[in-house]
Amino acid sequence: MRYVIENYDETERLRLTALADLLDPYTFYILEQIDIQPDWKCLEIGAGLGTVSCWIADRLKATGNMLCTDLQTKFIDEIEHPHLRTEKLDITLSPTYSECFDLAVVRTVHQHLADHHSAARNLSKMVRPGGYLLYIEPDIHPAFSDEHPVWKRVWQAIFQWGESRDIDYFTGRKVPGQLSDIGLDVISARGETALFNGAKDGNSVRTVYRMTLDIVMPDLVRLGYLSKADSEEVYSLLDNPDVWLMSFCFFATLARKPICNDD
Repeated sequence: MRYVIENYDETERLRLTALADLLDPYTFYILEQIDIQPDWKCLEIGAGLGTVSCWIADRLKATGNMLCTDLQTKFIDEIEHPHLRTEKLDITLSPTYSECFDLAVVRTVHQHLADHHSAARNLSKMVRPGGYLLYIEPDIHPAFSDEHPVWKRVWQAIFQWGESRDIDYFTGRKVPGQLSDIGLDVISARGETALFNGAKDGNSVRTVYRMTLDIVMPDLVRLGYLSKADSEEVYSLLDNPDVWLMSFCFFATLARKPICNDD
């Protein structure tokens, strides 16, 4: 698995906070369609700050529990919740749990995996028959249709950069087919795209993109994917409250593991 971010420092905490502010309302809306039961055993892969895990854990009682996992557990280990525990877990490896969970959530993780089908199979093995799997993954396509040419160029550059690192920025649209291929029943697949401007105060979308570009921009320019002039123009757009830009689309795919009948 290859993540863009390697250092889990306070700057990354701020970026993950902005990402949670952007995606949590959408994620919670989808989760509310499931009717989570208080005795469920639940799992989150690549939890980041653990905001989704905490939201689920709040709906559980003493007989339920939430397993909050990531490859880097620095942030989630800080969580204190009676129905939540944390663990380091790599979804690309053979699962250590078998049909244990009623619900599994994966958000902005699948895009970093070289073998999507294998990882999805691993997760499916961890979910009980009749259990739910929710994937929320980005798809770059709205940024390619933005009216500002330099905004499109920067994401074309990031797309090229990501390809060289096995990062798939078209993951969102592919998840329903991948889950169906491994035998899961896809219940729904929908997307949400935010428009945002360069207003600095309380703008979580701008913060996510600004901080992400701060990380990758030196590589984009150094490797020749983007000119220095374009990089400067992009930052000017992100600082302009009168300019509105297209973010990624985030597709939410909700699937269920079939109940096998031997009759």
